[in-house]
Amino acid sequence: MKTDDLITALSADLPPARRPERRLLLWLVPAAVLVLIAVGLWLGFRSDLMLAMQGPTFWAKAAYTIALAISGFWLLDRLGRPGVSARAPLVALGLILTAVLGLAAYELIAMPMPDRMPAVMGDSARVCAPNIVLLSLIAAPFVFWAARAFAPTRPMLAGAAAGLLTAALATTLYGLHCPERTASFVAVWYTLGMAIAVAIGALIGRRVFRW
Repeated sequence: MKTDDLITALSADLPPARRPERRLLLWLVPAAVLVLIAVGLWLGFRSDLMLAMQGPTFWAKAAYTIALAISGFWLLDRLGRPGVSARAPLVALGLILTAVLGLAAYELIAMPMPDRMPAVMGDSARVCAPNIVLLSLIAAPFVFWAARAFAPTRPMLAGAAAGLLTAALATTLYGLHCPERTASFVAVWYTLGMAIAVAIGALIGRRVFRW
């Protein structure tokens, strides 16, 4: 039997290839539902939510966190496929963070000095990052369970990507509660909360993604 014929015969006996990205997308649904319930029952939706949704600030915050969620999903998908480069999602992630930090810096430079610290601290700086981390922990079991279908060769980095996806999903829904309006607040405290969740994800990934 020729080599090509042998490969064809063996391939015919293999099960259909798994689509781990589809499994991950599926498990994001219950994760989002539980986080949404937690926001509503624990923190409460902001009283002016319908009015806020008519303005640009609400959607600008959502655009930032959704973009990070997409980057986290993309990065996890690349890292979960041995031999596939993760450069593109890492570049995208860097551009997103640079854009938000640049916008925050421009905002602070443009406002009077006495207004800068209140813009950064807002009314909820002490609780913002912890809330994001706790909401991320609610979604994390679903994301990491689904991500086990991948085969990452760098488990800590894959865990960090899963943590980013989890945190960005949770933070997007946290925006239904958070009334903060400044780019500087979002750039500091939203990003800090998600960064902590990413670090936790890296530690989890070290154990979950061992092969």
